[in-house]
Amino acid sequence: MSPQTLPFNPVSPPGSWILVTGVNGYVASHVADQLLQRGYKVRGTVRDPSKAQWTETLFREKYGQGAFELVRVEDMTVPGAFDHAVKGVSGITHVATVFGHSADLISSVVSANRNLLASASRERTVRRFVYTSSSEAATFSSLHEHKHSKTRVGVDTWNEEVLRRIREPSPKAGFDTYAASKTLGEQAVWEWAEEQKPGFVVNTVLPSVCFGASLDPKAQGHASSSAWPASILRNEFDRFWGFLQHVIPTGAYGVDVADVALLHVAGLIHPGVQSERLFAFGGPFTWNGIIAFFRREFPHRSLPGDLPGGEHGVLEIEPAERAEGLLREIGGSGWSGLEETLRRNVEDLV
Repeated sequence: MSPQTLPFNPVSPPGSWILVTGVNGYVASHVADQLLQRGYKVRGTVRDPSKAQWTETLFREKYGQGAFELVRVEDMTVPGAFDHAVKGVSGITHVATVFGHSADLISSVVSANRNLLASASRERTVRRFVYTSSSEAATFSSLHEHKHSKTRVGVDTWNEEVLRRIREPSPKAGFDTYAASKTLGEQAVWEWAEEQKPGFVVNTVLPSVCFGASLDPKAQGHASSSAWPASILRNEFDRFWGFLQHVIPTGAYGVDVADVALLHVAGLIHPGVQSERLFAFGGPFTWNGIIAFFRREFPHRSLPGDLPGGEHGVLEIEPAERAEGLLREIGGSGWSGLEETLRRNVEDLV
């Protein structure tokens, strides 16, 4: 496959090595794929390479021998864990995060982020560092708590609500902790950059709910949030509704995972993107809207009935226009339409 040409002079030329952490994940695998399409070489970290061989097979078949390699990083929270992985790379995109419900989740995320930044600062070849944050670092998906309100989200907006909630005696388990880990994790990245003033540019990407195709549905399955539309088409949405009705009860903003990956590429190589938070919010969706679309597309399928829930608040995403402009500059066409994204999400099932 011939690499795609770029409409600008990239910070790092094609052929440079880029590190992608957690490369077997839903978003990270797409980041790797978009970089490889543009002629970059990708080194991907995983905890256990033996369980991620499908990435080597897939990318070797698509881009040839020597364009992609796996490296082991078993514990991101250990100081120096990334020292070997960053050797000779021009850019780093830190997609991997620590998951769980333990009391030390937030400190583990912050430690992992600072560990990778410290390793990057010791490698003179590094020119860009992109951190995968989350829409939850700026605002709650739980829009039912802000019914009929219009909330402005700007480049300086943080999820202050979740930081307040985790300080309460009994914060909501699970999702509040996750949202707080992404909020404080991203803040720790910016604080480190301000304190250390490294020789590379730091950018962050804040994805909203990601839908779209898996790169390898057989090996990867419907990973992360792509499982939710797939479960609707399979009429198995009740597996997730118990969780989602407390987190995303009516709808939120959704984005194609490939668009998210392209924004990571922009943060890595676009000379005009410096010290920016890139908001990958795409457009609004509702669960009932997704169900209705699948009813139209697949009229003979047995699908869930309409879910409870009324109106939800409106988010005004001021930085979305900037992000959409970058998608066009990097070779995309702006935000992918929701219906197009949903078709890609379930194409292996139909």
